[in-house]
Amino acid sequence: MARSRGATARAPREPKVSRSTVRVEENCLELDVASAREINVLRRWLKRVNGPAYPQPYLVEGPPAHFRLYIGEAAERVRTRHGML
Repeated sequence: MARSRGATARAPREPKVSRSTVRVEENCLELDVASAREINVLRRWLKRVNGPAYPQPYLVEGPPAHFRLYIGEAAERVRTRHGML
């Protein structure tokens, strides 16, 4: 006997819980991201904003899934520290 689609038992979907955090530090924003999608977005940003044509902002990843966004003088100091002029 065929079942109707509404009669099939499915587990209820759990709501998405983001464990990402943002901290405001003295010279940067610190981002700890949990989802793979957020990590991939920020890694794409690394390639876009850290080019030689853009002196700031400066985005750094390390350790994995932990990002720091620097602007202003802090961005210049970090870029110099990483050997980028």
